[in-house]
Amino acid sequence: MYHPEALEPIIGFLRGIGMEIDYGEKAHGGFLPGVNIHGGVIHVDPDTLLGPGDLLHEAGHMIVVPRRFWSHLGTDLQEDIEILLRDETAPDGSPDPILTMAARQGEFMSQAWSYAVVQHLNLPMDCLFFPGSYKYDQYEGTHPMLAWLEQGTHIGPLALAQAGMTGFSGMFAHVGQNSLPSFPQMSRWTLD
Repeated sequence: MYHPEALEPIIGFLRGIGMEIDYGEKAHGGFLPGVNIHGGVIHVDPDTLLGPGDLLHEAGHMIVVPRRFWSHLGTDLQEDIEILLRDETAPDGSPDPILTMAARQGEFMSQAWSYAVVQHLNLPMDCLFFPGSYKYDQYEGTHPMLAWLEQGTHIGPLALAQAGMTGFSGMFAHVGQNSLPSFPQMSRWTLD
């Protein structure tokens, strides 16, 4: 595992914001090795986890959904969010805006949120952006996803700001003003 020393601080942080984390066999069969979600509980197997950032990233997919829906989330987060979006559409046909954002921008929001957590915990960025993470095996210098976040060109912080979790930043600083500290500072870690 890349940066195993970052696993316990990340688990402590996730539990501190109200996420359930369990160890064991249920961690297998998920989208990423060593981490899986069942009924809103994140299961992790440190022996097969490639990096603690993968656990953080999967948690990031959950936090872009209001907490009351976490128990409905499982292995296929995108499908589960799409089902929630369908089920939570108002009688007039208008979709829930937060669930719509989670369905359309969840991947980018999760990446940006994970970056903010690593910054907050003062962990090495390599625990999140390691060779093979985010489907980047071959690159020179800085991991491409990390570069986009640091350059302010990644769209995830914009979506987090639109959800009221952080302030606008980077090339999107001019898009709006919500009076929150700019990304990567977070005013809240979850959507309640």
